[in-house]
Amino acid sequence: MRLIPQFNVNGQFTIPKDADLPTFLSAQQGLLNAVDMILAQENIRQNPSNVGRLVSRPLIFASNWLSSEVGIQTDGTNLNSPEAGGKFGAYRVKSFLTGLTPVPLAQGSMYVIKQSNPTYQALVYPMPTSHPCVNRLVLAANSTAGFWPTPTYALGRYQLDNDGLPMREKPLSTYLIVNICLDLGKSAGIDQQSVLRPNAMIILALHWPCEGAECADNGIGHQH
Repeated sequence: MRLIPQFNVNGQFTIPKDADLPTFLSAQQGLLNAVDMILAQENIRQNPSNVGRLVSRPLIFASNWLSSEVGIQTDGTNLNSPEAGGKFGAYRVKSFLTGLTPVPLAQGSMYVIKQSNPTYQALVYPMPTSHPCVNRLVLAANSTAGFWPTPTYALGRYQLDNDGLPMREKPLSTYLIVNICLDLGKSAGIDQQSVLRPNAMIILALHWPCEGAECADNGIGHQH
C-alpha cells in the first residue's frame, strides 16, 4: 500500500472499483510500472551467472478467482464492451481464470483453465524472474487468438507456518495478477466448420484468488 497508495482504503488493501476509472487505471498502470522498475533494479543488482543457476520455482495458483477490469472490443463495424450489460468495466466479478489447475504433464510448470464448455479454455505459463515474488505470465486462449502481452505479472507471497513465519523453502502463493488481455478473433461457425472471425478486444484487469464465501461475485467477467 505504501508503494501504490491507490490500493489503500481505510488502512485495508482494496482493489479500486472500475466505476472510479481514474483511480482504477492509476492503480493498474502504476503497479505494472512499479514492478517493471523493481525488476530492472534487481536485474542490475544481481549477477547474471547466479540468476542463471537458480532452480526454477514458479508461483503456485489457486483455482477460484475474482477480477476487476475495464475493456473495449470491436469487430470492425461495431464498438462496444465485452462486459455484461455493455458496461465499460466490471468490479468483483467471477474471473475467467476460475478453474485454473496445474497441467499434470507439466509437473506444475504450466496451468490450464478447466471449465465446462470448452473444457480447456486457455493455457497459462508462469515464468520466474530475478525477483522471487514476481512471475511473468504468458497466456494462450483456445478459441480467440487471445494472449497476455507484456507487461503482465503475478505477485506472490510466502506461505506461513503455524507460528505465522514464512516458509522460505516452499513455493510462493499468488495473491494478485495484474494484466493486459488481448484478443484478435472470435470463434464462429460457418458451414458446420469452426472459424475465427476478426474481433479485437483489450482488457485491463486485476485478478485475485478467493475461497468459499469470499468468492461471492457481482456476475461474470469477460470471457475468452
